[in-house]
Amino acid sequence: ELHKCLRSLPQDMDTGGFFVTLFKKVKPLSKDATERMAAMASESRGGVDVDADKKKEAAADKKEQSAKEGEGDGVAVMSNSPAAEEKKSDEKSEPEEPVVKKAPTGKVGQHKHRADLGDADFIPSDPSIWPSIIEQYGLPPTFPKEQFMVRSTGDAKVIYFITKSIKKELIDHGIQNRVTVINSGLKGFERCSIQENTAKYRINQEAVQYVVPYMTKRLISADMDDFYACIKDGFLNLNTFSDSFKKSIEELEPGSFVVALKGYEKDVAKKMYLSMWRRPNCVNCFVAK
Repeated sequence: ELHKCLRSLPQDMDTGGFFVTLFKKVKPLSKDATERMAAMASESRGGVDVDADKKKEAAADKKEQSAKEGEGDGVAVMSNSPAAEEKKSDEKSEPEEPVVKKAPTGKVGQHKHRADLGDADFIPSDPSIWPSIIEQYGLPPTFPKEQFMVRSTGDAKVIYFITKSIKKELIDHGIQNRVTVINSGLKGFERCSIQENTAKYRINQEAVQYVVPYMTKRLISADMDDFYACIKDGFLNLNTFSDSFKKSIEELEPGSFVVALKGYEKDVAKKMYLSMWRRPNCVNCFVAK
């Protein structure tokens, strides 16, 4: 029945992805499942027990019904008599209804440990991080900075590219106030651990196709042989490449740059781009093999 499902994955990552489907309930849930569903419903409503009033009404009806049944017996029972004690004993032996504990208040998932980045909301990036990035890669004023967001953990280690539709229709409409967004967008820039240049962020391979069309600096073309040589493992000596490609690399300052396959520079859909790092005497490729 998978042909009835809609895959919701706005970017092509060549991986699995989330999808939306509709399930039909064909029989009543078990007691344990019902309790878990009640706890989840309570959690999603900020810890409010939505069935509290129903439980009180049911308990009152049960008490009233028991009183009526006692009146119908036509037998007066002394409170200290053996019959009364036996009746109390029977009442105590009845199993108590399980109590569904209220879930923590807040959004679903917020009780997780904060080290899990899946808990953190997506928020606009700090404007102060952009000047060095714009200068480093020659990004024009038309570059959509508003679509690059960070997690609200305070360190902005990764800057994520979010599509217009997701940002406008969901994030800007406060979806994160109601649910926890586990994952969205693609990694656009990642903070450098190697401080060899002025820019603190390198281009990440995941969203490279959304950055390349705006780059006017640190973007070089390579023929098939040099492009293939770039994806080899380890640090690559500059003598590995052709003289023309070697010269293009030597003209770059150390730091992040992108290699595009000749003939595919403008073909964003094919994504023939490699995120690279220039070192003093060698380069290495930041692409998962």
